[in-house]
Amino acid sequence: MSQLSHKRPMTSQDLFAFKMVDDPQLSPDGKHVAFVKTWLSQEENAYRSNIFVMDLATGESRQLTHGKAQDTHPRWSPDGQFIAYLASVKRPPQDVATAESFLGKLSQLHSISVSDGATQVLTNLVGGVQGHTWSPDGKHLAFTTLINPEAGLEYVHSDAPADLYAKYNQDVLVAERVRWKSDALGYVGNYYRHIALLEFDGTAKGTPVLLTSGTSDFSAPTWSPDGKSLAVAGNLEASAEWQRKSYVYLLDPSSPLSPPKELCGLEEMRSNDLTFSPDGTYLAVCGHDDPVKGHYGLQKLWLITVATGSKTCVSSAHDVSLGDFSRNQDMRRYGGNDGPRWSADGKRLLVLLNEKGTVQLASFSTETNDLTALTTGDHAIFAFTSNPEQTRIITLITDNTNPCDLFLLENPDLTTRTNPLQRLTNINQDFFNDVHVTTPERFQSHSSGVSVDGWIYPPLNVEAGKKYPVILYTGGGPGGMRASVFCHEWQLYAAQGYAVINCNARGNYGYGEAFSEATRGQWGGLDYEDNMAYLQDALAAFDYLDETRLAVAGGSYGGYMASWIISRHHNFKAAVVDRSLFNRMAFHHTGDIGFLLDKIEFEGRLPWEDPQLYLERSPAHYVADIKTPTLVVHSELDHRCPVGNGEQLYLALKRLGVETKFVRFSNETHELSRGGRPWHRVFRLDNYAAWFDEWL
Repeated sequence: MSQLSHKRPMTSQDLFAFKMVDDPQLSPDGKHVAFVKTWLSQEENAYRSNIFVMDLATGESRQLTHGKAQDTHPRWSPDGQFIAYLASVKRPPQDVATAESFLGKLSQLHSISVSDGATQVLTNLVGGVQGHTWSPDGKHLAFTTLINPEAGLEYVHSDAPADLYAKYNQDVLVAERVRWKSDALGYVGNYYRHIALLEFDGTAKGTPVLLTSGTSDFSAPTWSPDGKSLAVAGNLEASAEWQRKSYVYLLDPSSPLSPPKELCGLEEMRSNDLTFSPDGTYLAVCGHDDPVKGHYGLQKLWLITVATGSKTCVSSAHDVSLGDFSRNQDMRRYGGNDGPRWSADGKRLLVLLNEKGTVQLASFSTETNDLTALTTGDHAIFAFTSNPEQTRIITLITDNTNPCDLFLLENPDLTTRTNPLQRLTNINQDFFNDVHVTTPERFQSHSSGVSVDGWIYPPLNVEAGKKYPVILYTGGGPGGMRASVFCHEWQLYAAQGYAVINCNARGNYGYGEAFSEATRGQWGGLDYEDNMAYLQDALAAFDYLDETRLAVAGGSYGGYMASWIISRHHNFKAAVVDRSLFNRMAFHHTGDIGFLLDKIEFEGRLPWEDPQLYLERSPAHYVADIKTPTLVVHSELDHRCPVGNGEQLYLALKRLGVETKFVRFSNETHELSRGGRPWHRVFRLDNYAAWFDEWL
């Protein structure tokens, strides 16, 4: 680790220097790839995105859209003449904000001519647009939008209600549904996600038409090859909002609001990506069908027979989870398509494979049920696109020292993992020419009979014989995977002289279902043991780690684990507990998913049926044992782990006389560290660093 004098260390404000790539989409003729480039604006304190198109023959890229906010989700028309995309909008000024704060602020559907750049606004819906997809003949676009079933489709207008009663009460939330709030959207009230259809003939013809109605949510519209059906995911059962289960339905696009035809259901489909086989015989989807496994259950590949609705798990022989479940990256926006994709002959499906801290592209044979990884390397592939013949595949890849870039597999051998990757972009090259990053080292530990995988991020320029303070950074989740991905936050701490340790404790994907399920209903057990064993083995193996200067930090479930650890160990000099789950009884009633976990985590018992069980599995129960100086970080609009969790921890530590500080962000959600307002992200990092500096 020699001194690189011509390069400088990472800083918190380097957030503004990075660019991010997302959502590669190969053109119908396979000659071009559209993608999204995102950067952060210091002046606007916002994210900016535009769509670019690369000529694969020359490697040259041109900017296609020039919106002043965020242009995302490009989708080629079947003839390659247009790209439909989403453009974010600013909400019209109003005297009083509505309770459902997303109304009028969500992205709208646009189209652009690839040849001349002529742009059209296709929608102006209060509920915005998501998940748009072209019909096979290019004459329609299907998408999802949020509606109040009593009002139907509503259109954005700039005028406040004329009636004073309505004008000054539109900030009052009235809800009757169970899922009345969402960390992604805020207060949802009585809005539901529905499927709409828009006719297109070089321009929008008429206005959108709803295909679904009622008090149910639908998503993932997918056209059949003949264009006569749309497959969607949803749940029409009366108790749907209390369930994780999703059903697959068929809609008739020629008959708006006709009853959906039910095919079958799965207990969980985490991506909801549906895809028809080329002949329309089957639908492929990833998920599992065990009602108690929840997010611990591996996402397997299922084929649904369209004619009968029968379903078969075709990847049951493979103890792996399919899709991108890599975590701990803070320099990506949304990735892109990570679900199954058919070959033109219907004999293979491309999928993503979670494998021991990496995500690889893989090919699944529908004839033999063989699953073959096509790539290798210490990286994570979190999106891909291909031509129908699968002779040209574009992947979006991150690793420990690079946020993301596009790579090409040209004429891959679909029976081997030795396919070479050809780099198409190097979007942050200029930045890395000037800034020094550390390269983490893979390290394996042993805990209670299992191997535990992880990474040691050394400080920059480690000097022989010198000891450095250590941050054990516990992961969020569970039901994801710590992976070989770029993390600006950890690079920042390494630049400031800290070593960062992170591992895949039990509860994570990538090591088989028994490993993933080991902590279901048992948080603070084997996962806690794994983290502590990994830390101790790392301290013994790396002589530059200072066992007398230890800190622990984590967010969400990682915040739970950080507070759990410091209630049991007093040898940590500092802790940061971020957006944590501190009180599991309160979480059941207040989190946007808490009420879905009683069967998975508490043997089906509800908080009022067994309050002691909920209490014993909460760090709040053991807070009197915490002695470690603790920084508490939380966001006001966090609906996943509501801000009351942080407030309870902070006030308890104050009462106990433990050194503490509370950093509370307004107008931020659970996603602050990954997608919050840029200057808030910088402030958060600076406060983390200052706390470590003070106590280590």
